[in-house]
Order: sequence, then C-alpha cells, then structure tokens
Amino acid sequence: MRALELPQTTRPPQLRAAAVSVAVSLLILSLKAVAYLLTGSVAFLSDAAESVVNVVGANIAFLALLVGTRPPDAGHPYGHGKAEYISGATEGALVALAGTAVVVTAVRRLLQPVPLRALDWGLALVAAATAGNFLTARYLLRVSRERASLALEADAKHLLADVLTSLAALVGVGVVRVTGVQWLDPAVGAGVGLHVVAMGVGVYREALGGLMDRALPRDEEAQIRAVLDARRDQVLDYHALRTRRVGAQRFLDLHVVLHRTASVGEAHALCDELEAEILRRLPGTDITIHVEPCGPDCVRCSSVAPSRGAG
Repeated sequence: MRALELPQTTRPPQLRAAAVSVAVSLLILSLKAVAYLLTGSVAFLSDAAESVVNVVGANIAFLALLVGTRPPDAGHPYGHGKAEYISGATEGALVALAGTAVVVTAVRRLLQPVPLRALDWGLALVAAATAGNFLTARYLLRVSRERASLALEADAKHLLADVLTSLAALVGVGVVRVTGVQWLDPAVGAGVGLHVVAMGVGVYREALGGLMDRALPRDEEAQIRAVLDARRDQVLDYHALRTRRVGAQRFLDLHVVLHRTASVGEAHALCDELEAEILRRLPGTDITIHVEPCGPDCVRCSSVAPSRGAG
C-alpha cells in the first residue's frame, strides 16, 4: 500500500530563493573584484575567488531546483529530487577547489610580498559585500529548512563560508592598515583558504550521502517506530523497515505481521490508519506496507479459524 502526498507548493519559494541567490552573488562578486583591483590584497583575492564559485554554485542550484521540483512522471516515478544532491556535490567540489587555489596564491604572496594600496576603499566595499552575503544566507537557510532543499542549504552554507572568509579578510587587512605588517595579508588568506576547503568537503560529503540513499535521521525513524509500537495489539511484529530521503520527500517501506484471522478489509483499514499517523508526523512520506500473517504458534489465532482472505 502506498500513500503519496507530494508538496505541490514547494516550487515557487525555492525557485524564488535560488533566483535571489544568483542576483546577489553577481553583485557581491562585483564589489569584491573592485576591492581586490584597488588594493592588490591576497585576502581580498581569496574573498573574490570564493564569490566566483558563489555565482557558479547559485546558478547550479537554480538549475537543479528547476529539475528537482518537477512532479513524478512515467520515466521518473520517484520524482527528480536527486538533482539537488548532484548540485550540492558539484558546489562542494567547487568550494574545495577554490579554497585550494587561494592557499596556493597566499603561499606565493608570502614568498613574493606585494605592497597594498587604497585599503580604506577596499575595506568599505568588502564590508558592504559581507553584509549582503549574510542577509542572503539567512534567507536561503530559512527557505531550505522550510522546503527541505539540499541545493538551497548547500548554497546557504557556501554563502556563510563566504561571510567568514570576508570577516577574516577584513580583520587581516584592517590589521595591515593599522600596523603596516604586510605578511599578515597572505597569512590570513591562507588560513581562510584552508577553512573554505574544509567547508567544501563537508558539503560534498553531505550530498554524496543523499545520492547513496542514506536512511532518515534517527529521530524521524523513532517517530515511525512509535506509531507502530502504539498498535501492538494489532501489529504483532514488523521488520524490513527501510527509509530514505530524496529532496523534500521521504520514502518508507516495511513489513508488518498481523493476526492471520484478520480479514483483507481489516488489514487494509489498519494500514490506512498507520499511514495517516506517519504522514501526520512526517509529511510528504511515500509509504509502502507489506502485510504478513502471524505464524501457527500465535496464541490468539490458534483457537480461531483463519480468515480466508488473511494476508
């Protein structure tokens, strides 16, 4: 038996958030690029390099959501949600590569120092870009949690990584502005680059977990088991419980053991009740329940003739 309830209202908010991310990432990149060109700071270069990946990642997330929010069809009966995991893995890899490039650039600048210039203008531009990134990341995180969108979550985490990058760059260049110690700029750039690499690897691993059909979180599986355990007078046992998640939708299948004296109608009604309670706790769950009769050692059924339609 299967109860299929697809959230049909998820598309507009997700796509709207992704479109906002694309527009803001282009503006932020422009501000940081100008800051780097004015100052020659490798810390600002690291910030701008990550923003290049922001633009690419935002566009990938937007395209993934265009595909991932499509309803199931004949060729894709389970929907298109895994497109978001592909987006997340791609963006995570790009973040890690960008961080590696920044570390390499910082090491080179440590070996061959270059004097900085126009720091006041650079600091002002990057500060404005940082504020814009933070507000956009908060917005994307809120929508991703409401709509269970991995693509938006990966994009939001990437923007938060960019905020940290920008703050570190602002502090580093600000100290250089006050003290005149030039090597602090590439040192900060290298530290930020390593952090960006770690963030990218984390996003990549999270996306791969989704592609590999990782089970639902323990607290969600516990809610499923609680529904079944509450019906122990009717559900003698259950096994082969399997769960997974694709985008905003959960998938669940299991075997339940019922009294063999139960009629087909009674078994069907019980499964409907179980499905309704699980859906109440975990909306958007595709549920498949296989019914099995109890064995010959069942105390309750041993004294009653088995129903003809049992199982």
